[in-house]
Amino acid sequence: MTVPDPRRAKGRRHSLSFVLALAACAVPAGAKSLTAIAEWAADAPVCVLSALGGPNREPTGPSAPAEATVRRVLQRTDGDALDAAVGAWLAARDPGPTPVVQDADQLPRRSLAVDGKTVRGARRTDGTQVHLLAAMTGTSLVTAQREVGSKTNEITVFKPMLAELDLADTVVTFDALHTQQAHARFLVEDKNAHYIAVSKGTSRCCTSR
Repeated sequence: MTVPDPRRAKGRRHSLSFVLALAACAVPAGAKSLTAIAEWAADAPVCVLSALGGPNREPTGPSAPAEATVRRVLQRTDGDALDAAVGAWLAARDPGPTPVVQDADQLPRRSLAVDGKTVRGARRTDGTQVHLLAAMTGTSLVTAQREVGSKTNEITVFKPMLAELDLADTVVTFDALHTQQAHARFLVEDKNAHYIAVSKGTSRCCTSR
């Protein structure tokens, strides 16, 4: 699964994967803005830039992209496509549930928890806060994530977020907001999954069999 590059092919000096890799390293290192990400990249040693896929066109090694390039790429990259690509990469590395019994028919099922959170410190250009709906495995890997638009809610994002995932025989858990008949039919009939819906301290479950 690839993320489309929002730039025209002509004139690109730095690949999309390189700019995204720089951002992925800069943010955990403390960068909290596009300017800070560009500054982190400018200060990164040549060996780091090379390891992250920087183009090696100069004798001294790869150089970091300018702040304008970082800003343009990160502002225009399709967030849902990026989330899907990262989620697919993580899902491929999910070890799944750890077997605790010898009988193969009794092995634990995979689990996936769906929950939404408002991102602290992140705001859109109109001042509204960024809200994300995510799906996390039992091994704490986020395999799917979608931004919830400011003029909608999590309900509209639930099915599109899970549509591309293999949920066969997976137990999907979610809170009261998603106790929708359409969600239940989607999971059981379309995805061959099971679900547990938690509502006001109680739970309701259903199996695909």
